[in-house]
Amino acid sequence: MSEVGQSSDLLELCSSRPELGAVWAASDFVAKTCIGAPLLLYDLINSGDLDRLYAPGELTCRIKEALGGCEDEAALHTQLRQIRQREMVRMAWRDLCGVADLEETMQCVSELAESCIGQALLHHNNWLSRRYGQPRNKNGDMANLIVLGLGKLGGRELNYSSDVDLIFAYDSPGQTAPVDNRHDKTTGIDKPGIDNQEFFIKLGRKIVSALDTVTQYGFVFRTDMRLRPNGDSGPLVLSFPAMEHYYQTHGRNWERYALIKARVVAGDKDSGAELLALLKPFIYRKYLDFGAFDAIREMKSMIERALKHTGVNQNIKLGWGGIREIEFLVQSHQLIRGGREKNLQTQSLYQALSSLVELGVIDDGVLQQLLNGYRFLRNTEHRLQMVADRQTQQLPQSEIEQQRLAWSMGCENWSAYVEKLYQHRTYIHSQFKMILGADAQQTNPPDATMVQLADVWAQTLQQQEAVKLLRTAGFAQASSTIQLLRGFREGRLYQAFSGIERDRIDRLMPLALQQAAQHAAAERAMAAFVSVVEAIGRRSVYLSLLIENPIALKQLLHLCAASPWISSHIGKHPVILDELLSPLAGSLAEPLERPLVDIRNRSDQALYAELNHRLAQVDLNDQERRVDTLREYQQARILRIAAADVSRVLQVDDVHHALTQLAEVLLQTVFRDAVKFVEKKFGVKKFVTPDSVGGIAYGKLASGELGYNSDLDVVVCYEKADGGPSTDHSEAEHFYSRVGRRFIHLLTTRTQAGILYQLDMRLRPSGRSGILVTSLSGFFDYQFNNAWTWEHQALVRSRVMVGNAEFQRKFEVARKAILCLKRESRQLTDDVISMRRKMIDVNCRSTDRVYDIKLDEGGIVDIEFLIQYWILRHANEHVALTIPRTTADCIDALIEHSIIDANTGRQLLNCYATYLRHSLDLKLMERPVLVEQGALLAERGAIKAIWNKTFG
Repeated sequence: MSEVGQSSDLLELCSSRPELGAVWAASDFVAKTCIGAPLLLYDLINSGDLDRLYAPGELTCRIKEALGGCEDEAALHTQLRQIRQREMVRMAWRDLCGVADLEETMQCVSELAESCIGQALLHHNNWLSRRYGQPRNKNGDMANLIVLGLGKLGGRELNYSSDVDLIFAYDSPGQTAPVDNRHDKTTGIDKPGIDNQEFFIKLGRKIVSALDTVTQYGFVFRTDMRLRPNGDSGPLVLSFPAMEHYYQTHGRNWERYALIKARVVAGDKDSGAELLALLKPFIYRKYLDFGAFDAIREMKSMIERALKHTGVNQNIKLGWGGIREIEFLVQSHQLIRGGREKNLQTQSLYQALSSLVELGVIDDGVLQQLLNGYRFLRNTEHRLQMVADRQTQQLPQSEIEQQRLAWSMGCENWSAYVEKLYQHRTYIHSQFKMILGADAQQTNPPDATMVQLADVWAQTLQQQEAVKLLRTAGFAQASSTIQLLRGFREGRLYQAFSGIERDRIDRLMPLALQQAAQHAAAERAMAAFVSVVEAIGRRSVYLSLLIENPIALKQLLHLCAASPWISSHIGKHPVILDELLSPLAGSLAEPLERPLVDIRNRSDQALYAELNHRLAQVDLNDQERRVDTLREYQQARILRIAAADVSRVLQVDDVHHALTQLAEVLLQTVFRDAVKFVEKKFGVKKFVTPDSVGGIAYGKLASGELGYNSDLDVVVCYEKADGGPSTDHSEAEHFYSRVGRRFIHLLTTRTQAGILYQLDMRLRPSGRSGILVTSLSGFFDYQFNNAWTWEHQALVRSRVMVGNAEFQRKFEVARKAILCLKRESRQLTDDVISMRRKMIDVNCRSTDRVYDIKLDEGGIVDIEFLIQYWILRHANEHVALTIPRTTADCIDALIEHSIIDANTGRQLLNCYATYLRHSLDLKLMERPVLVEQGALLAERGAIKAIWNKTFG
């Protein structure tokens, strides 16, 4: 086609584009490019590319095809820049017309950058390899360069005229393989290959040059390499081992922040995945990391200080309520929680925000407002950059440029635009301040009381003055508190702290004193708090948690004041401090959903879902971490139950039911893990049905009345398969025994996170001398023919905790038959009295001064023995007595069948509830279950009277 023909066709095509004037008015860059390169505009219109969204990967394929014929560096540079020019015009056109949304534009710019980087690497790697040889590792395998894209490139959220932040790394040290053109004709000897480091530095420089060298066609992308290890002073390229060593040894918080969005944008993807796996422990800490708040706040302050003379408020990225505050807001939570919540380990801001909603950190309303603000700011950023293809986030100062921006953003005038902008920035900044407390320390000076408490902690006051200040604050025994603080401050732990750790303690202790003073037991609260801090030791991340979160500190002091057991529990398992800042932290002392209304309803889906979510964050092959996750979940859940208990939000039966249901969920999970482990390691033998093995619960675990730190009474049985020779059955028994041993191991082995439960398995046939796991038929054969009366008493409160429906059915049938055996009344009475007397003689801790609530006469065990006696004596006549398991249900059944009268039933139930309440309270205070001899006299007398009436 002739030039005249092309011009005629172009004019005709342009006349068919009514939006052309508006696009050119909004973008000088588009207008000048189209005027200077009319064939580019002709191609864009004629091809239809202005009117359609590229298919996934289409742009990458186009770039690869366009560069296929490049034979030298000059051709590569030219082609890359011409491609970039065409695609940037296309993207701006679609964006300014409102055809493309923000997400399309960001995705398209990101794909353009990624493809150009990839092609630059590919071509220069080939050219350098011909000259120096292909890099190899020590085993002779090919070594590869990996390009990590950081920031918005890593998140596929690149802005229109953005630079790209890159890090270069190669997988293995070694040398390049010699090539023919490195043969020295003078000596006749092949020149050796060069070091891989040298090769990849050359390659890295070539990639940077291909991207950001300015030619007559402009540049491709400005390239920033300052985020690499040691910045500009460090080597351009490092090996994977050197990268790992640097970040483990010298890595700083801002580098963790920078690496959140790291993604392999060029090079071998498998090697890149290996590199990211090496970096992940540095980026995402195992536990919640609240020290990240300080680091992010400091980065924000540095930016503001650098821009304070350049109109920071006019900068929509770095100024208040800008794009960076949204990024900081999201990425702070990724740094803090990402090690435990895999869904937060994402380069995408959008996905991270959605995960924060799923985790309950923010709600849907906040999400939508943040997204609306983000899109408004990012669209503004694009419209500013599309004017001249210049990287800027600065709002215009001239009236005409202000009007152009307002018009391109769909606003009638500049005032309307500024009003919208102000609304979005105000909301974003409010969320930023709320979550990071960004301005609190700078704008709110400490009150006089806090200054005085800081002086008390710093020991800058005279003893008499310090005592007076503490008494005024609310410490009745101020002298003992001062002594406590002095002991801690002069102790080895504080003296061993680093400067940063001491600073944190110095900020925390006055805050803790202020909170402790709000409690009647201020001294106890502070003493318990100090013991927690001492137990936390050098884990200063938890100090940051408490400093950064007044609610968390208030909750902890409340729990310390209410229960030394809770503070001791936290001290032993500091990871559960995370629970104080979970999305549910504010509800630690609020009503918990009653987890077990009917003990026979054995499934609490919320608990299972929560536990499974935590386990899903753990690699299936990491058995040690999986075990610790179970323990951490248990400890955190117990903390929540205890918090609601000390606040009297839960009734006594709710506390016991919650603890029981937690144990049940954990036991079932552990049992499944044990079966899977044995199956995987040893295989499944003939006549073995893995789901035919189960666990039978006894005592308070079975009755739904588990207490704090209770042992679990469990017997492991299996359902014997029919048929087969004895050797097959021997193999089956061996399999089930392995399951039992693994089950016990998972529950009772002490790890860094503690243990799950202590098990009491003495109720298995023949007690401690019996085999660990027995068949269900063997178990009941023992119960029918050899068991003692006390073992039948124990069977009253028993149920299948783990096992399939058939296993459970067989157990219930046999249990009912045993409980319904006709018993001789006198013998039953003698056996019950004899066992009760033995328990008192051997285990009762009563003295002239204290009374054992559980074991002494008139106590808890008397009530349990009475109920068991009545059921064993009368179940033969009233089969329904075998159905209930809880104490309350058993008493109701006994009343219903006229075994006892309603008044006796009420007395038993009221006394039992009173005893259990005292037991819980005493355990929370870390005291034995003993009261003064003058306490509970009415209850003790009532139970003794019922006992004497029953047994004479």
